[in-house]
Amino acid sequence: MESWQVRALDCFPELAKEITERNQSGPMDLMDTLYLALVKSYGANPINDDLIGRIYDYAAWCFAQPKVEDSNIDLGNTVAVGLIENLSLDKHITDDLYRWFSVETFDGCEQLLRHHLSEDEYRKLVGDFMLKKRSYSKPSRL
Repeated sequence: MESWQVRALDCFPELAKEITERNQSGPMDLMDTLYLALVKSYGANPINDDLIGRIYDYAAWCFAQPKVEDSNIDLGNTVAVGLIENLSLDKHITDDLYRWFSVETFDGCEQLLRHHLSEDEYRKLVGDFMLKKRSYSKPSRL
């Protein structure tokens, strides 16, 4: 079992079936699973902050791993393309990014966050994020 998969099983025991069965083809499939778990977490009442935090912690761990030549298995690339790029598809997620992203991470992910947005939508996202971030003092996860 690959290190990304072992770490994912440790971080997400409730997703063990998806991680071991669906994600045999590589870490990109795991990012799909994590994105869907993120959307579902925001649909819960109350939202599942614990799982949301673990997803962003796992993303941070992936970004910290050494880069590899093959972009299909490079963990930083798979998080960027398979998870971060899709965050702007869900308004609940983008409305809450200020709690999880640092300003530096948000700025560094500009092209990824823009991927599914028009220029006006992206400007609104930036404005909303910065306004909320100014009054939020807790540490970021990513």
